[in-house]
Amino acid sequence: MCNVVIWGAGLYAGVVLEAVRTDKCRIVGVADSNPKLRGTLYNDRIPISLPKELLDDTIDYVLISVMQCGSILSQCRQLGISEEKIIPYWESDKVYEFLDANVKKIFRLEKEVARLQSHLNNLPYELGLKQTPLMRSAKELLELVLSEKKSLCRFGDGELEIMQKRERAWFQNVDEELSRRLREVFESNEEQVIIALADDFGNLDAYTKECQDAIREYLDHGIREKLEELFDPNRVYYDAYVTRPYYMYRDKRHAARIFELFRRIFRNRNLFLVEGEQSCIGARNDLFFGAGRIQRLIAPARNAYSVYQEILSCVRQAVSPDDLVLISLGPTATVLAYDLAMAGIQALDIGQLDNEYEWYLRGAAGRVEIPGKCVAELGKYHRVQEVEDEIYQNQIVARIGLETE
Repeated sequence: MCNVVIWGAGLYAGVVLEAVRTDKCRIVGVADSNPKLRGTLYNDRIPISLPKELLDDTIDYVLISVMQCGSILSQCRQLGISEEKIIPYWESDKVYEFLDANVKKIFRLEKEVARLQSHLNNLPYELGLKQTPLMRSAKELLELVLSEKKSLCRFGDGELEIMQKRERAWFQNVDEELSRRLREVFESNEEQVIIALADDFGNLDAYTKECQDAIREYLDHGIREKLEELFDPNRVYYDAYVTRPYYMYRDKRHAARIFELFRRIFRNRNLFLVEGEQSCIGARNDLFFGAGRIQRLIAPARNAYSVYQEILSCVRQAVSPDDLVLISLGPTATVLAYDLAMAGIQALDIGQLDNEYEWYLRGAAGRVEIPGKCVAELGKYHRVQEVEDEIYQNQIVARIGLETE
């Protein structure tokens, strides 16, 4: 009998476990990078360990239960696991004696039925038969920022969920005060502030099939109705996906146009970046080519709102009136951009703009690792490859709250 380790104790591990024929192999354990799971039992019977503790020469196969497993494949290579031992369960069509192929077939069929049902449920909105928020394009948004020096506050699913006191993103827990402030910003009507909303609620033709399906699945089961309670039907919103111009879109030329507009905004401006630890926005690429001085404040990558007042105070003391503040700090960025705008400082919540730019430069087909940079979509236990960068280090003028991490 061969020895098998299942990598990943998350959403789909149960399906993979069901497919494993224990009469043909021995499940040694479950490997997971979450240190909080170490020493616990999966399904009350299989021990969970950190990968480096579990994987050794006695293991014949590593069965990866995660669907988007690029990060795990990299970790496997770093641990010296040979390619022939690695089985990406959802990507591999190879037949193994110890895996029941019917389990995957049934699961995929059930997923397809659910996908078609969510598409059917969403279709009236996509066809314009039901009311959706009034939206303006990313291009129009950036032209306003460029011509009138407006600030930008973005509301994606994470911000909207926190406003309703539900948790979605791993990098920010629900916080009562943050929820209240996000609602305040979302309902504000300040001339110098653009309120941007994720363009998920109407026609989705511009997006890839994968992203269309993800949006429909998210909005299903009453979520759309809950979110729509927040919207003003008479208000015009702008597209919050302005900072995600590459991965989601079928036409990749869209990204080139958006990045060029951003570069025009940055040109000849002194930039002050507020970013989470290991984000390294604009480092080692030309996103800020043509900008003036660049300074950085480094804040916690997780739950940055816990030190919000210190961040706000530091930025206000550090910047000059003509500086442009760029913020990549999850939902905290939305509130910070608003408060700085109210203080007369132009500020843009740029979200994952830099990751998108890196993928654009690479022509990446998926959300891949970026050496030296945190990629939020790869999960909270994604390990960032360290890269020495003296220029980046010299741009850092303040670090706040990192001891709390």
